[in-house]
Amino acid sequence: MANGFWMKALRVNLTDGTLSDEALDESLLKKLIGGAGMGAHYLYQEVPASVNPLDEANLLLFTTGPYQATKLPGSAKFSIVSRSPLTGGFMDTAAGGSFGHRLKQSGYDFLVISGKSASPVYLLVDEGNAQLVPADGLWGRDSFETCEHIQASYPGTSVAAIGKAGEHQVACACVYVDCYSAAGRGGLGAVMGSKLLKAVAVRGSRFPEASDPAAQEELEKRHKKSITQISAPLREGGTVGGLVPGSEAGNLPVKNWSLSSWPGHAEKIGLPGYNDMLKPKLHPCLYCTVACHRSSDTDMPGGWHYRGPAPEYETLALLGGSCMIDDLELLVQANDYCNRMGIDTITAGSCAAFAMEALERGHTRGHLPDYSFNWGDGRGLLVFLEELVAKRGFGGLFSQGIRKGAEHFDPEASAYACHVKGMDIPGHDPRVYYNMALNYATGNRGACHMRAYSQISTMGALLPEAGIDTAPAPDTLDGAAHVVKVYQDFAAFYNCTVMCQFMIWGGFSLQDMTDCINAVTGWNLTVQEIMEAGERVFTLQRMLNNRYGIGAADDTLPKRFFEASPDEPRKGKSPEPFADAMAELYRERGWDDQGRPTRQKVASLGLDTLLSNSGR
Repeated sequence: MANGFWMKALRVNLTDGTLSDEALDESLLKKLIGGAGMGAHYLYQEVPASVNPLDEANLLLFTTGPYQATKLPGSAKFSIVSRSPLTGGFMDTAAGGSFGHRLKQSGYDFLVISGKSASPVYLLVDEGNAQLVPADGLWGRDSFETCEHIQASYPGTSVAAIGKAGEHQVACACVYVDCYSAAGRGGLGAVMGSKLLKAVAVRGSRFPEASDPAAQEELEKRHKKSITQISAPLREGGTVGGLVPGSEAGNLPVKNWSLSSWPGHAEKIGLPGYNDMLKPKLHPCLYCTVACHRSSDTDMPGGWHYRGPAPEYETLALLGGSCMIDDLELLVQANDYCNRMGIDTITAGSCAAFAMEALERGHTRGHLPDYSFNWGDGRGLLVFLEELVAKRGFGGLFSQGIRKGAEHFDPEASAYACHVKGMDIPGHDPRVYYNMALNYATGNRGACHMRAYSQISTMGALLPEAGIDTAPAPDTLDGAAHVVKVYQDFAAFYNCTVMCQFMIWGGFSLQDMTDCINAVTGWNLTVQEIMEAGERVFTLQRMLNNRYGIGAADDTLPKRFFEASPDEPRKGKSPEPFADAMAELYRERGWDDQGRPTRQKVASLGLDTLLSNSGR
């Protein structure tokens, strides 16, 4: 069957050590595409509400889509899917490196992992052969050491590994890939740790056959050229290029989102200070021409040599801006520590900034650090991060995330604990891009700018094939419900394929996506069917969250984001009328007043039939 899939998943039961192949249903793939869509389907079938995120019965899925059978730029991505220990709900998190391609080349489309090993292991999938390898000697090592050890033993593998945070089941533990790309959000590194699974390593040499190999090859060449040309500004500046403009626009989190800009400081940790100190080099994922990642190999002002991934926008925004730390050298150290221990830098920075504000306001209910921990205190931040990973001391109060950490403090502190459903707000302010307020509030994994990407509509990245052909104003909620719904469906499809969303900035359009997926699969999908698949997957993920107790009461924002700034550049701005816009989005989505998809909506998407044998 030539459709870009092997039509095969690997089942791994860590409890009894058994590994078995499972055939896939093409009709199901055509409805859910792959990636985060198929991951949601497995969870819906096999993980009821009674199974908690760190229970051995929880599933952990490594998933690909049709694009991993190609050499398209952006196709090195893959998704990890599970129930989140940070939010309690559905979670998919993606990374790149070379893992997406190597997993597909290993002879499998999905890895479906259940159970808990009696002792530490890692999973090796090599050219269609899989085995569990003892990892007692790797337990306690950081993610980089683990990756390097496995790659030395099995050259050519791509490795997704956890550090000590995952081993300790810290709720924001991430999975680090090939020593430079993170499946960062939602704590799925803790799920790996709960299963005593230290790493997953994959390699192979063959792609599954495409439906139309000649068309696929032509499209790969065309888009490699066009994406290279159009994405030049992103490639030149990397994600860090957004730091100073973000401060100037009021978009950068400063002092736990309480200030509107950071003049004179953003330049120290963004451009040009970043390039002056780190002398960064492009570090692209496999086959990618955008090359948003950076690496550094240079002597630091403090007299030490740094070699490794250079910090990205979100890290510098949350650990830097939100904590008011403008010491770039220290932030490099903090970033390196987070990467090696395997913790999400967004959550880490958010928790640290919240704790700093609570200390300043006297809202900590007697919980105090035994070290200096004030705004701009980088040395205190390093100690806080160590405690967070070790689950001890003041920092350890946040080992289960900001929502549970805030419960240790006075009730007043909840107003400035900046999260949605337990997921910390990333470095983009809904008081600047109002439609993000709706997206954050209803996002299936909590506050996430990438699982709708609706803010890019205001920047001119439009979806004319889906009816969004005019850029909406950033500071209005008029019509925002429709825009958010369209971009949520679009992003859901994107994360099923699986493709890096930065390709949008290379001009990769909905029609381009349709042409590419049809060349690979032969499914002859239309743009309308692609968008319907995205809506189907988004709705399925919402149904999972409903199962796990998440509904309308959780679809809101922290109080802080309804507080208009008295200062420019966003003086007087807040995303209102929020309640009216949310009601409109519910109507657009076909949800009832409890935030549940109606029976009619479920039936219209064919989900009732698709899930009829779910065994729920």
